Amino acid sequence: MNVQKAYYEIVRDVLALNIGEGTLPKGTRLYVAAVADRLSVSRSPVKRALELLSDEGVVTRDGARGYVVGQTVEDDTTRPNLHLLDLHLPGNETAALVAPSWEMIVQKVDQELMNAIPFGIYQISESGICDHFKVSRTVTREVLARLHDRGTIAKDRASHWIAGPLSARMLDDLHDIRQIVEPAALDRAAPALDLGMVAAMRQRAASALTAEETLTEDMLDRLETDLHVTCLSPLRNLRLAQVVRNAQLSFVVNRLFATYIARHDETAMLLEHRLVLDHLAIRDGTGAAMALRHHLDADHIRTRDRLKVLAVFGDPAIAPYLTRLV
Repeated sequence: MNVQKAYYEIVRDVLALNIGEGTLPKGTRLYVAAVADRLSVSRSPVKRALELLSDEGVVTRDGARGYVVGQTVEDDTTRPNLHLLDLHLPGNETAALVAPSWEMIVQKVDQELMNAIPFGIYQISESGICDHFKVSRTVTREVLARLHDRGTIAKDRASHWIAGPLSARMLDDLHDIRQIVEPAALDRAAPALDLGMVAAMRQRAASALTAEETLTEDMLDRLETDLHVTCLSPLRNLRLAQVVRNAQLSFVVNRLFATYIARHDETAMLLEHRLVLDHLAIRDGTGAAMALRHHLDADHIRTRDRLKVLAVFGDPAIAPYLTRLV
Protein backbone atom coordinates (compact mmCIF):
# COMPACT_ATOMS: atom_id res chain seq x y z
CA MET A 1 0.00 0.00 0.00
CA ASN A 2 1.47 3.36 -1.06
CA VAL A 3 1.39 6.12 1.54
CA GLN A 4 1.23 9.61 0.05
CA LYS A 5 3.95 11.88 1.39
CA ALA A 6 3.25 15.30 2.84
CA TYR A 7 4.53 18.29 0.85
CA TYR A 8 7.25 19.04 3.39
CA GLU A 9 8.53 15.46 3.13
CA ILE A 10 8.70 15.70 -0.67
CA VAL A 11 10.52 19.04 -0.45
CA ARG A 12 12.94 17.58 2.10
CA ASP A 13 13.69 14.59 -0.15
CA VAL A 14 14.21 16.75 -3.25
CA LEU A 15 16.58 19.11 -1.44
CA ALA A 16 18.49 16.26 0.19
CA LEU A 17 18.89 14.55 -3.20
CA ASN A 18 20.31 17.66 -4.86
CA ILE A 19 22.61 18.39 -1.93
CA GLY A 20 23.87 14.82 -2.07
CA GLU A 21 24.47 15.03 -5.84
CA GLY A 22 26.21 18.39 -5.56
CA THR A 23 23.70 20.36 -7.63
CA LEU A 24 23.16 22.35 -4.43
CA PRO A 25 26.83 22.63 -3.40
CA LYS A 26 28.21 23.24 0.07
CA GLY A 27 27.98 26.90 1.04
CA THR A 28 24.84 27.60 -0.99
CA ARG A 29 22.49 29.83 0.96
CA LEU A 30 18.87 28.66 0.91
CA TYR A 31 16.11 31.14 1.63
CA VAL A 32 12.61 29.83 2.27
CA ALA A 33 10.99 32.19 -0.24
CA ALA A 34 13.52 31.39 -2.98
CA VAL A 35 13.17 27.63 -2.57
CA ALA A 36 9.39 27.90 -2.48
CA ASP A 37 9.41 29.88 -5.72
CA ARG A 38 11.78 27.40 -7.42
CA LEU A 39 9.62 24.40 -6.50
CA SER A 40 6.27 26.21 -7.01
CA VAL A 41 5.02 25.50 -3.51
CA SER A 42 4.02 27.65 -0.57
CA ARG A 43 6.57 28.59 2.06
CA SER A 44 5.20 26.47 4.91
CA PRO A 45 6.35 23.04 3.60
CA VAL A 46 9.72 24.52 2.60
CA LYS A 47 10.24 25.96 6.08
CA ARG A 48 9.41 22.60 7.64
CA ALA A 49 11.66 20.74 5.18
CA LEU A 50 14.63 22.98 5.93
CA GLU A 51 14.06 22.53 9.66
CA LEU A 52 14.22 18.76 9.18
CA LEU A 53 17.40 19.01 7.12
CA SER A 54 18.88 21.24 9.80
CA ASP A 55 18.06 18.66 12.47
CA GLU A 56 19.76 16.04 10.28
CA GLY A 57 22.90 18.18 9.89
CA VAL A 58 22.48 18.52 6.12
CA VAL A 59 21.99 22.30 6.29
CA THR A 60 22.84 24.85 8.95
CA ARG A 61 20.61 27.64 10.16
CA ASP A 62 22.12 31.06 9.51
CA GLY A 63 20.34 33.40 11.87
CA ALA A 64 17.31 35.12 10.34
CA ARG A 65 18.81 34.92 6.85
CA GLY A 66 17.88 31.31 6.12
CA TYR A 67 19.98 28.17 5.85
CA VAL A 68 23.32 27.19 4.33
CA VAL A 69 24.14 23.85 2.74
CA GLY A 70 26.63 22.02 4.96
CA GLN A 71 27.41 21.89 8.64
CA THR A 72 29.16 25.25 8.94
CA VAL A 73 28.43 28.82 7.90
CA GLU A 74 31.38 30.33 6.07
CA ASP A 75 32.05 33.90 5.01
CA ASP A 76 31.88 33.06 1.30
CA THR A 77 28.41 31.51 1.36
CA THR A 78 26.56 32.36 -1.83
CA ARG A 79 22.97 32.76 -2.94
CA PRO A 80 22.72 31.58 -6.55
CA ASN A 81 19.60 32.01 -8.65
CA LEU A 82 17.93 28.67 -7.99
CA HIS A 83 16.04 28.92 -11.29
CA LEU A 84 19.37 28.73 -13.12
CA LEU A 85 20.54 25.61 -11.30
CA ASP A 86 19.90 22.35 -13.10
CA LEU A 87 18.24 20.66 -10.14
CA HIS A 88 17.33 16.99 -10.23
CA LEU A 89 13.55 16.86 -9.85
CA PRO A 90 12.55 13.18 -10.18
CA GLY A 91 8.99 12.75 -11.40
CA ASN A 92 7.92 10.26 -8.76
CA GLU A 93 8.97 12.54 -5.94
CA THR A 94 7.88 15.89 -7.36
CA ALA A 95 4.63 15.12 -9.16
CA ALA A 96 2.71 16.71 -6.33
CA LEU A 97 4.97 19.77 -6.45
CA VAL A 98 4.46 20.39 -10.15
CA ALA A 99 0.78 21.14 -9.70
CA PRO A 100 -0.13 21.74 -6.04
CA SER A 101 -3.80 22.33 -5.31
CA TRP A 102 -3.64 26.12 -5.48
CA GLU A 103 -1.72 26.06 -8.77
CA MET A 104 -4.30 23.81 -10.36
CA ILE A 105 -6.94 26.53 -10.07
CA VAL A 106 -5.11 29.85 -9.86
CA GLN A 107 -4.91 30.28 -13.65
CA LYS A 108 -8.59 29.43 -14.00
CA VAL A 109 -9.60 31.97 -11.35
CA ASP A 110 -7.32 34.57 -12.93
CA GLN A 111 -8.87 33.97 -16.35
CA GLU A 112 -12.42 34.23 -15.02
CA LEU A 113 -11.59 37.48 -13.25
CA MET A 114 -10.00 38.89 -16.40
CA ASN A 115 -13.11 38.00 -18.40
CA ALA A 116 -15.25 39.96 -15.94
CA ILE A 117 -13.35 43.14 -15.03
CA PRO A 118 -13.72 44.94 -18.40
CA PHE A 119 -17.40 45.15 -17.49
CA GLY A 120 -17.24 46.47 -13.92
CA ILE A 121 -16.16 45.89 -10.32
CA TYR A 122 -16.72 42.50 -8.68
CA GLN A 123 -16.57 41.17 -5.15
CA ILE A 124 -14.93 37.76 -4.78
CA SER A 125 -16.44 35.20 -2.43
CA GLU A 126 -13.80 33.12 -0.67
CA SER A 127 -16.34 30.47 0.27
CA GLY A 128 -17.71 30.60 -3.28
CA ILE A 129 -14.30 29.62 -4.68
CA CYS A 130 -14.12 26.78 -2.14
CA ASP A 131 -17.51 25.45 -3.24
CA HIS A 132 -16.98 25.99 -6.96
CA PHE A 133 -13.61 24.22 -7.15
CA LYS A 134 -14.14 21.81 -4.23
CA VAL A 135 -11.00 22.99 -2.45
CA SER A 136 -10.15 23.91 1.11
CA ARG A 137 -10.12 27.38 2.60
CA THR A 138 -6.31 27.14 2.83
CA VAL A 139 -6.00 26.50 -0.92
CA THR A 140 -8.41 29.34 -1.71
CA ARG A 141 -6.47 31.78 0.44
CA GLU A 142 -3.24 30.76 -1.31
CA VAL A 143 -4.89 31.44 -4.68
CA LEU A 144 -6.10 34.86 -3.55
CA ALA A 145 -2.71 35.71 -2.09
CA ARG A 146 -1.01 34.84 -5.39
CA LEU A 147 -3.48 36.98 -7.37
CA HIS A 148 -2.99 39.83 -4.93
CA ASP A 149 0.78 39.61 -5.40
CA ARG A 150 0.24 39.90 -9.16
CA GLY A 151 -1.91 43.00 -8.67
CA THR A 152 -4.99 41.27 -10.09
CA ILE A 153 -7.13 41.80 -6.98
CA ALA A 154 -7.21 44.07 -3.93
CA LYS A 155 -9.08 44.48 -0.66
CA ASP A 156 -11.62 47.21 -0.01
CA ARG A 157 -12.06 49.05 3.30
CA ALA A 158 -14.23 46.23 4.61
CA SER A 159 -11.49 43.69 3.77
CA HIS A 160 -13.51 42.14 0.95
CA TRP A 161 -11.58 40.88 -2.06
CA ILE A 162 -12.32 43.08 -5.08
CA ALA A 163 -11.46 42.76 -8.77
CA GLY A 164 -11.78 45.49 -11.38
CA PRO A 165 -12.52 47.67 -13.06
CA LEU A 166 -10.28 47.40 -16.10
CA SER A 167 -10.15 51.07 -17.03
CA ALA A 168 -8.51 53.06 -19.81
CA ARG A 169 -6.15 54.51 -17.17
CA MET A 170 -5.07 51.00 -16.17
CA LEU A 171 -4.42 50.12 -19.80
CA ASP A 172 -2.34 53.31 -20.18
CA ASP A 173 -0.24 52.45 -17.13
CA LEU A 174 0.35 48.88 -18.28
CA HIS A 175 1.21 50.10 -21.77
CA ASP A 176 3.92 52.33 -20.30
CA ILE A 177 5.40 49.31 -18.53
CA ARG A 178 5.26 47.15 -21.65
CA GLN A 179 6.95 49.80 -23.78
CA ILE A 180 9.85 49.90 -21.34
CA VAL A 181 10.37 46.21 -20.67
CA GLU A 182 8.90 44.02 -23.43
CA PRO A 183 11.00 45.23 -26.41
CA ALA A 184 14.14 45.01 -24.26
CA ALA A 185 13.15 41.49 -23.20
CA LEU A 186 12.62 40.49 -26.83
CA ASP A 187 16.04 41.86 -27.80
CA ARG A 188 17.62 39.72 -25.07
CA ALA A 189 15.68 36.60 -26.06
CA ALA A 190 16.23 36.93 -29.83
CA PRO A 191 19.70 35.34 -30.09
CA ALA A 192 18.47 32.11 -28.50
CA LEU A 193 15.28 31.72 -30.54
CA ASP A 194 15.03 28.65 -32.74
CA LEU A 195 14.80 29.88 -36.34
CA GLY A 196 12.60 26.96 -37.35
CA MET A 197 10.11 27.99 -34.69
CA VAL A 198 10.26 31.60 -35.88
CA ALA A 199 9.57 30.43 -39.46
CA ALA A 200 6.50 28.52 -38.27
CA MET A 201 5.20 31.62 -36.46
CA ARG A 202 5.77 33.75 -39.57
CA GLN A 203 3.83 31.22 -41.63
CA ARG A 204 0.88 31.33 -39.22
CA ALA A 205 0.80 35.13 -39.41
CA ALA A 206 1.01 35.04 -43.22
CA SER A 207 -1.75 32.44 -43.47
CA ALA A 208 -4.00 34.52 -41.24
CA LEU A 209 -3.41 37.53 -43.49
CA THR A 210 -4.58 35.66 -46.58
CA ALA A 211 -7.48 33.88 -44.91
CA GLU A 212 -10.89 35.05 -46.03
CA GLU A 213 -12.69 34.35 -42.76
CA THR A 214 -12.34 36.46 -39.62
CA LEU A 215 -9.87 35.25 -37.01
CA THR A 216 -11.42 33.01 -34.40
CA GLU A 217 -10.73 33.50 -30.70
CA ASP A 218 -8.45 30.44 -30.69
CA MET A 219 -6.52 31.66 -33.74
CA LEU A 220 -6.05 35.08 -32.18
CA ASP A 221 -4.82 33.53 -28.93
CA ARG A 222 -2.29 31.45 -30.86
CA LEU A 223 -0.92 34.45 -32.75
CA GLU A 224 -0.67 36.57 -29.60
CA THR A 225 1.03 33.73 -27.76
CA ASP A 226 3.51 33.30 -30.62
CA LEU A 227 4.76 36.88 -30.47
CA HIS A 228 4.33 37.87 -26.84
CA VAL A 229 5.00 34.60 -25.01
CA THR A 230 6.88 32.08 -27.16
CA CYS A 231 9.31 34.66 -28.53
CA LEU A 232 10.25 35.58 -24.96
CA SER A 233 10.58 31.98 -23.78
CA PRO A 234 14.42 31.90 -23.95
CA LEU A 235 14.65 34.64 -21.30
CA ARG A 236 16.78 33.49 -18.38
CA ASN A 237 15.69 36.40 -16.20
CA LEU A 238 12.47 34.95 -14.85
CA ARG A 239 11.57 38.07 -12.90
CA LEU A 240 11.72 40.11 -16.09
CA ALA A 241 9.52 37.54 -17.83
CA GLN A 242 6.99 37.76 -15.00
CA VAL A 243 6.87 41.57 -15.20
CA VAL A 244 6.15 41.32 -18.93
CA ARG A 245 3.38 38.75 -18.41
CA ASN A 246 1.71 40.80 -15.70
CA ALA A 247 1.56 43.83 -18.01
CA GLN A 248 -0.07 42.02 -20.94
CA LEU A 249 -3.65 42.73 -19.89
CA SER A 250 -4.58 44.01 -23.35
CA PHE A 251 -4.86 40.33 -24.39
CA VAL A 252 -8.02 40.11 -22.31
CA VAL A 253 -9.72 43.01 -24.08
CA ASN A 254 -8.79 41.77 -27.56
CA ARG A 255 -9.93 38.23 -26.78
CA LEU A 256 -13.28 39.43 -25.41
CA PHE A 257 -13.70 41.74 -28.38
CA ALA A 258 -13.27 38.75 -30.69
CA THR A 259 -15.89 36.90 -28.64
CA TYR A 260 -18.54 39.62 -28.71
CA ILE A 261 -17.79 41.14 -32.15
CA ALA A 262 -17.84 38.23 -34.57
CA ARG A 263 -16.53 40.13 -37.60
CA HIS A 264 -13.62 42.54 -37.23
CA ASP A 265 -10.47 43.35 -39.17
CA GLU A 266 -7.10 42.32 -37.71
CA THR A 267 -5.02 43.13 -40.81
CA ALA A 268 -2.99 45.87 -39.10
CA MET A 269 -2.16 43.64 -36.14
CA LEU A 270 -1.07 40.79 -38.40
CA LEU A 271 1.19 43.05 -40.48
CA GLU A 272 2.79 44.35 -37.28
CA HIS A 273 3.34 40.81 -36.02
CA ARG A 274 4.88 39.74 -39.30
CA LEU A 275 7.31 42.67 -39.28
CA VAL A 276 8.59 41.72 -35.82
CA LEU A 277 8.99 38.10 -36.92
CA ASP A 278 10.77 39.17 -40.12
CA HIS A 279 13.47 40.82 -37.99
CA LEU A 280 13.72 37.83 -35.67
CA ALA A 281 14.17 35.54 -38.67
CA ILE A 282 17.45 37.30 -39.52
CA ARG A 283 18.61 37.52 -35.89
CA ASP A 284 18.01 41.28 -35.82
CA GLY A 285 17.01 41.69 -32.19
CA THR A 286 17.33 45.48 -32.27
CA GLY A 287 15.06 45.76 -35.32
CA ALA A 288 12.58 43.34 -33.78
CA ALA A 289 12.47 45.44 -30.61
CA MET A 290 11.79 48.60 -32.63
CA ALA A 291 9.04 46.87 -34.61
CA LEU A 292 7.54 45.58 -31.36
CA ARG A 293 7.45 49.10 -29.92
CA HIS A 294 5.50 50.25 -32.98
CA HIS A 295 3.10 47.30 -32.59
CA LEU A 296 2.54 47.97 -28.88
CA ASP A 297 1.68 51.62 -29.55
CA ALA A 298 -0.76 50.76 -32.36
CA ASP A 299 -2.30 47.90 -30.41
CA HIS A 300 -2.79 50.12 -27.37
CA ILE A 301 -4.90 52.53 -29.40
CA ARG A 302 -6.99 49.64 -30.74
CA THR A 303 -7.39 48.15 -27.27
CA ARG A 304 -8.62 51.42 -25.73
CA ASP A 305 -11.23 51.77 -28.49
CA ARG A 306 -12.32 48.16 -28.02
CA LEU A 307 -12.71 48.63 -24.28
CA LYS A 308 -15.28 51.35 -25.00
CA VAL A 309 -17.19 48.97 -27.26
CA LEU A 310 -17.19 46.21 -24.63
CA ALA A 311 -18.79 48.61 -22.15
CA VAL A 312 -22.00 48.26 -24.20
CA PHE A 313 -22.20 44.57 -23.26
CA GLY A 314 -23.26 45.03 -19.66
CA ASP A 315 -24.18 41.48 -18.65
CA PRO A 316 -21.29 39.10 -19.30
CA ALA A 317 -21.34 35.51 -18.11
CA ILE A 318 -19.39 35.49 -14.85
CA ALA A 319 -18.16 32.87 -12.42
CA PRO A 320 -20.57 31.99 -9.56
CA TYR A 321 -18.15 33.24 -6.89
CA LEU A 322 -18.26 36.79 -8.31
CA THR A 323 -20.84 39.45 -7.44
CA ARG A 324 -21.01 42.58 -9.53
CA LEU A 325 -20.87 45.78 -7.46
CA VAL A 326 -20.73 48.43 -10.20
